[in-house]
Amino acid sequence: MRQSLPIKFSNVHYYRVAGKYVYAGDLFIARNNLYFFPEVDMEQQREEIARVLPHDFALLITLLLYVGQRLGGYFSRTEFWKDGFSDEEFRREAATYIERLKVERRQRQYEFGTTLPLPLHVRANEISDMRLTSLGRLSFSAQSDTHDINIGVFRKRRLQNALWEAGVGRV
Repeated sequence: MRQSLPIKFSNVHYYRVAGKYVYAGDLFIARNNLYFFPEVDMEQQREEIARVLPHDFALLITLLLYVGQRLGGYFSRTEFWKDGFSDEEFRREAATYIERLKVERRQRQYEFGTTLPLPLHVRANEISDMRLTSLGRLSFSAQSDTHDINIGVFRKRRLQNALWEAGVGRV
């Protein structure tokens, strides 16, 4: 089934550290471009629960939080997104949005670790070693880092098709 670009995947988990994903957010695939807009700091959520709750309940609450994080539960701030965008419109709007976030961050002088990171924007020619597991975990090297994205098993085929159509890679 052919899909039109750009395409949005919501509630995608990104950046795995010690086996746990750190952020949840929106993944966009456009022609020769991949974007991730972080929306939730999942590690911060886990730390707050562990700090507030007694140890006996922390495991149960952590399990419930994991299920909640997998099913969604955030309001996307990528308000520029509209269904039916042309690829060019999307890339222009995404660049404007990212630039606005950069300006806001400079003006407010956020301390490192007190806010979500800036969105990730990777061009197809920057990507190497792309792999997609049977469980829907996409990993690749780009911009001097390894990027891990968990799209999930049920959206894996849609992701494969979008990456191929966008010219980002075949996995």
